[in-house]
Amino acid sequence: MISSMILSKQELRQRFSQLNALMCEWDPIGVMTDPNWPRDEYECLVGPLLTLLQSGASDAQIAGYLRNEIVEYFGLTPEHYDFAAIAARVQVWFNRAWRDIRDPVIIFVALVDEGTDVWRPVKARPLGEDLFRIVGVEGDVSDETWQFPPGAIVRCERRQFSDGLVGMTAVEREEAG
Repeated sequence: MISSMILSKQELRQRFSQLNALMCEWDPIGVMTDPNWPRDEYECLVGPLLTLLQSGASDAQIAGYLRNEIVEYFGLTPEHYDFAAIAARVQVWFNRAWRDIRDPVIIFVALVDEGTDVWRPVKARPLGEDLFRIVGVEGDVSDETWQFPPGAIVRCERRQFSDGLVGMTAVEREEAG
């Protein structure tokens, strides 16, 4: 089932980058240990995988796609790969961070190296319970260092600020799956 929520350009880039990073961690051709190797080696897999994930493909369908690409595109023999395991890992990542996208809300992320407590209000998408995926902000924040970057999944807690307002603050980074 395709989500009816429209992702921002920044979120589309985050999602693509995160899935590409998963493919680089899997590294079926074994080149990512070379720090000079381009990190775009597996980008050809990312777009079709996202299409499969968005359409609700099963683990078996994702594993079949990956197997076909490893054999047909990369020219490798399939016996050395656990396609079911990587398909399950990709599904967990997608389901945790991108399946049921909700409207963004505002949470607060600490700015580091400011000399005092400074909180940046940022857009984030609720993921359930007290988990949120940071979307970011509109505008130039290049001179800021956030405790957690855009795209990160964070656990939030309610906090009362010095001005008396209460908001959800990011306190801990969670793994995407």
